Amino acid sequence: MKKTLFILFLTLSLSFTLAACDDDDGGGFDAGAWCAETCQKTVECALGPTLDECTAECEEMAANMLSDYVDAYGTCLLDAECAELNADAMMCVESAEPLCTTDTAEYNRAACLKILECDGNTEPTEDELTQCITRQHGDGDMIKCFKPALVQRTIDCIEAAESCSPAPVATCVYDLLGLELGTGSNNQPQ
Repeated sequence: MKKTLFILFLTLSLSFTLAACDDDDGGGFDAGAWCAETCQKTVECALGPTLDECTAECEEMAANMLSDYVDAYGTCLLDAECAELNADAMMCVESAEPLCTTDTAEYNRAACLKILECDGNTEPTEDELTQCITRQHGDGDMIKCFKPALVQRTIDCIEAAESCSPAPVATCVYDLLGLELGTGSNNQPQ
């Protein structure tokens, strides 16, 4: 269910943008109030899950995201008419996406090293790493909208994982960012 909301909330093309500062503390951001308001709009426009499901899922992620992105997305969503949102459910995601500025190159490299290790490849070539990173880009990189400090903690978690079960990349991303990754194999984020 988290993935369903997140697809509406953040389906992003995979592109890396400029690095953001680690001090995006949300400026007193109230995730509960923001989620209640934006989820009410998604329910009103029949864009997603129930209000309770939306709010619970949203609160797990919103406080971890870059405040500029969250502000722009929320403003767009609340200002849009339901007919506009139903015609183009991604319009607010796409308009706010340029504000997703966390550099995810280190995250993608760490994730792919762990994914390949868990698939039995403990010494991948640069080509194999590049192919893995490209697959992640093709699946949508949602990490770039999260606060840099949390992405770094996610990298640290992935690198410190000693077991491949449960899937360390998916587990660390969920535990630290509140984001549920899809899986193509036991370890590969989609």
